[in-house]
Amino acid sequence: MAWLYLVFNKINKSVLNLVFASGALVGFYLENWRQDIALHDVQYFNGWVLVSCIVVLMLLSLRKCIVVLPLGRVRLWLVIHYYVGFVTVGMFLVHTKYRLPDSPLEWLLWTLFILVVGSGLFGAVISRIIPPRLETHGERILFERIPVLRAQLAVEAETLARDSVSAGNTATIAKLYVDLLGDFFAGPRNIVAHLRSSNLSRVRILGELALIERYLDEAGKLALAKLRDLVEAKNDLDFHYANGGLLRVWIFLHIPATYALLMTAIAHVVLVYSFSTR
Repeated sequence: MAWLYLVFNKINKSVLNLVFASGALVGFYLENWRQDIALHDVQYFNGWVLVSCIVVLMLLSLRKCIVVLPLGRVRLWLVIHYYVGFVTVGMFLVHTKYRLPDSPLEWLLWTLFILVVGSGLFGAVISRIIPPRLETHGERILFERIPVLRAQLAVEAETLARDSVSAGNTATIAKLYVDLLGDFFAGPRNIVAHLRSSNLSRVRILGELALIERYLDEAGKLALAKLRDLVEAKNDLDFHYANGGLLRVWIFLHIPATYALLMTAIAHVVLVYSFSTR
C-alpha cells in the first residue's frame, strides 16, 4: 500500500500546483479586465507581466549554474518552471489579443514563443520518459564518454575477429565481422530504433552470431561468446547515445530560443516606448 500512498500524494501535489497556477492566471485575467474597463492601456500591464514571467522561467538555467549557494533544490525550481510556463501561455494569448501578428517583429516574437513552448513541452515529456528507459540498459553512462567506450569495444571486436584466424580457427568469425559487425562497431547505429525501444536490430545481429556457432570449434565458440558480449555492450551504448542525445538536443534548442525570445521582447518593448504617446 506504500506505493499507492506515494502515487496519491504525488497526484495531490500536482493538482494543488495546478490549482495555484490556474488561480494566478485567473487573477491576471481579472486584473487585466479591471484595468481595461478603467480605460487603462492594458497592453503595458500584461506586457510587463509577460516579460517578468519569461525572466522567472530563465531563472531555472541560472539555478543550475549556481551550485554553491543555498537557492533551493533544482527540482523545486523545475516545478516552478513548469507551472509558470503554463501561466505564461495564457498571458501571451491575452497580450496578443488572440490574434495573429501583423508585423515582422511580431511574427518573430510569435515564432520564438511557439518554439520555446513547443520545445519546453517536448522536453518535459522526454525528461519523464527517457531516464527510466536508460536505467533498463545497464548503469548510467556519461554522454561524453560514449565515443571513448565505443572505440574500445570496436578495437576489442576487431582483435577477436583477427585472432580467430591467426590462432588457426575457422575464418567464419572474421567473415561475419567484415560483412556485418565491422560497420556495427564503427559508430552509432540504429538511432531511430533505440528511440522507439525496438530490439529488432540487436536480435538480428545475435541471430547471425547464433547461425555460425555450429561451424566453430571450442576456441571459436569461446571467441563467439566474447563477441556476443561486445555486441550487447555496444547495443547498450547506442541506446544511451540515442536517448541521452535526445535529452541534449532539445536543451540546445530550448535555451537559445528562450534567450532569443527575451532579446526580441526587449527590442519590442524599446520600439513600443519609442513610439508611445504616454
